[in-house]
Amino acid sequence: MRIPVVLGATLVLTACSTLGGQGQAAAPKTVEVTLVAGKSTANSSFNFNGYANGKMTLTIPKGWTVVVHYENASALRHSFDVIPYNATQPQTPPPPVFKGAATADHVSGIGVGHSETISFVADRPGKYEFLCGVLGHAQAGMWDFLVVSPTAGVPAISPSAAASLKVR
Repeated sequence: MRIPVVLGATLVLTACSTLGGQGQAAAPKTVEVTLVAGKSTANSSFNFNGYANGKMTLTIPKGWTVVVHYENASALRHSFDVIPYNATQPQTPPPPVFKGAATADHVSGIGVGHSETISFVADRPGKYEFLCGVLGHAQAGMWDFLVVSPTAGVPAISPSAAASLKVR
């Protein structure tokens, strides 16, 4: 009688380990980041967390949910929009490349002291940019990179001091 019980338990453990780890805690798939428009006077305040002109890169593993806590510390209105990377900044921002990857009014922006939280799934690998869609702001350098990687295991930001990432 003891052999069938041991054999049964072995089969259950083997099935759990070969079926994608079912029965184990799921790996984190959400990252939160706070981005502040006009956080410093760098680039005449046309910046995200003090970075502009592609000097900051946020790398996200493909399939992860990205939660952006967006704040405006500048006297000017600013917005957030994720679009395909193009070496030339658009005069008017296209719709976001991922559903939900823009502030509610990515053309007119939000006022000083206001904030907005957005969420999107980074489901297509590639090199993108996040920019301010207010007329002239991206052209003034208010844009940085978002890379969706099929090989990255965890989110990363470069330079590392640009923002804190909270993985959950």
